[in-house]
Amino acid sequence: MRKSILVVLLVGLMVVGSFAQMNYGVKGGLTLGKVSTDDVPSSVDRKFRMGFAFGGMMVMPLNENMELQTELMYVMKGEKFEEGSFDMEIKMDVLEVPVLLKYKFAENMAAYGGISLDYIVSAKVEEEGYELDLLEEDLVKTFGMGLSFGAQYMMDKIIIDARYDLGLTNMVEDDFMTEEAKFNTIYLTVGYLF
Repeated sequence: MRKSILVVLLVGLMVVGSFAQMNYGVKGGLTLGKVSTDDVPSSVDRKFRMGFAFGGMMVMPLNENMELQTELMYVMKGEKFEEGSFDMEIKMDVLEVPVLLKYKFAENMAAYGGISLDYIVSAKVEEEGYELDLLEEDLVKTFGMGLSFGAQYMMDKIIIDARYDLGLTNMVEDDFMTEEAKFNTIYLTVGYLF
């Protein structure tokens, strides 16, 4: 019984000690979104949807070179389509929770990868003065998942980050489109750890 209590206390102290080493911060920056789909004719000019991302992050050291980084981000995703005088834009605003394993391969540089869980806050198609709310019409899914990978450069408490998020979930409902539509996003962000 005493050994069990001692083990529980030691594990508890290690967990509390690891939380004491956690760093919290904020980050924000530019996003470039694209939709991965085959349902667009080749005559259509496809362009990135430029947006922004912002939110908070937590970094927990696991050992000398490895860290676990989790975030809660508001992210703008989507894409623009143009053909002649026809313009259309898909706008998806997402709450994203990436869980990333980071490896420091140099003193100020790291590479990372992991999963990102998405909750769709808003999903609209805008086309020449007409707007269709995809969530309200139940044409898109509410939850999605992706793979995130990227690199960071760290200067003291400042983190410069480049990331690619590869969408894994087909975000459209089956009765809306026959082709899959997955949302991919490039991030260029700057963060500050407190």
